[in-house]
Amino acid sequence: MQESAFPTTQATWLHTLVGAAVATAGRGNAAETARIAVMARYAEPLRVFVRGSSLARLGEPEEIVNGFFAARLSDARFLEGWAASGMRLRRWLMNAILFYGQGLARDRARAEARGGAVEPRELDRREGDGATAEAGFERAWALAVVREATARAEAALEAAGRAVDFEIFRRHAIDGQPYAVFAREVGRSEQQCAGATRLVAQRVRAALADVLREEGVAERELDAEIARVRGVL
Repeated sequence: MQESAFPTTQATWLHTLVGAAVATAGRGNAAETARIAVMARYAEPLRVFVRGSSLARLGEPEEIVNGFFAARLSDARFLEGWAASGMRLRRWLMNAILFYGQGLARDRARAEARGGAVEPRELDRREGDGATAEAGFERAWALAVVREATARAEAALEAAGRAVDFEIFRRHAIDGQPYAVFAREVGRSEQQCAGATRLVAQRVRAALADVLREEGVAERELDAEIARVRGVL
């Protein structure tokens, strides 16, 4: 991925794509890019949400999520509605898949002579007395946005010829290796490795801020939202 694909000033990157998608009635590169971005980020969080909620009674989570994406993202007005709502993208999608499930339940109730399908009014965010599906969704979402931010930072560093910096960060911050174990191998001192780790951590945080801006987080709320992501994880 080219660094220029996600400029650091893009508080409205996804909003801009959505606007272009609406202008072309859901056709063209902008619409497709917006759909792919949403599906890549939200497929697993939504599967986790379905799995932990009463929606799971309607079928396999993967099939439900795929059907939801096919039904909603094919209509440019769906993301246009989100862009105009002021809601966080994850909340918009969580609510939308519940409404989608209610539609599935109604369709099945009509199709089955004895009404064996789940009644629409029974669909909600929790299943029994266990952990809420929403909590599972939030954790899966946090993992998804952190992974996406880390991948963006890695791509930008590689494009700048600084892949070794990310390798140092990965081995220390992600794999948990002490600098002394690999510093000589990468041709750096332990102090230089520590500096590289700090640099990459800053890049990851900046990329995470970009991802959250795309989610609809206001600039004044970014620090709190980043702290919230860390807390969830």
